[in-house]
Amino acid sequence: MAIEPPTPPRIYILRASEAPRALVFVKHRQKRWSLHLWNLDAQHLTPGAVFFGTLYPRRSDLSPDGRYLLYFAMKAPGDADWPFQFSGLSRAPWLTCLLAWREAGTWTRGMFFASRASGRPEIPARHALHHGADLADRSPWNIQMNDPLQLAAERRIGFVEAEDSPPRHPRDLWDERRRAVLVKQRPGGGREALRLTLGPFDQGEGRIEGVRNHYSLVGRDGRETPLPGHVWIDWLDEKHVYGATIDGRIVACALRGGELVETWAHAFGDMPTRHPSPEWARHF
Repeated sequence: MAIEPPTPPRIYILRASEAPRALVFVKHRQKRWSLHLWNLDAQHLTPGAVFFGTLYPRRSDLSPDGRYLLYFAMKAPGDADWPFQFSGLSRAPWLTCLLAWREAGTWTRGMFFASRASGRPEIPARHALHHGADLADRSPWNIQMNDPLQLAAERRIGFVEAEDSPPRHPRDLWDERRRAVLVKQRPGGGREALRLTLGPFDQGEGRIEGVRNHYSLVGRDGRETPLPGHVWIDWLDEKHVYGATIDGRIVACALRGGELVETWAHAFGDMPTRHPSPEWARHF
């Protein structure tokens, strides 16, 4: 009997808006994750946390400078008093909580880094801090709760609602009933654009949190070319894109003659060995 090849890992990426860094979430199999910090200038990966549990990358955020991570998770990390569902603030690419909020369930939409703090930082739900309440004022960033909005992380890096995106129904409080369409123009004034459509909820190939991003490249003439092999993609500069593929790789591509040509790739294989976080990742 033929042995089926292993299912490729699923990948989701968060981009730092002010630095050439990205955080790569790799889901190796059910409730098995690894995190990697991607230097987009040098195409270099720094491995970080290995996590056994459930992560929600779409409700997470990487600070604009790429140094800190806000994330939502579901697991008990070994402490009987630790909440089963929690939001955490950590040093990327690690998950060691500098701050942790107790969550009552999975309805939270997560948090994001709103702006640099000057003086006492704005921290939501201080009363719900399970860990680090005495350290919260050391946060270099003001933090806010995400609004219920599809593709919130992609919007923070410059994707905007397309003209033909289906409108949100006024009674759809959690923005769950449509399939939003976003676009991002090529930097430098180019006429090309990346077009992103949120897929329907299911547990199929390449899904993160039950949904998948579907991409296409809109050419100068307005023609749309589907990119079925990509599960996440963004402009790196006016001539290049970077992202993740459905076969478990992260890639950089050049835009040549209206097509994307791979110039660099890294494939994720077996789950890496788990190591404790370094000393620097345990402090602000």
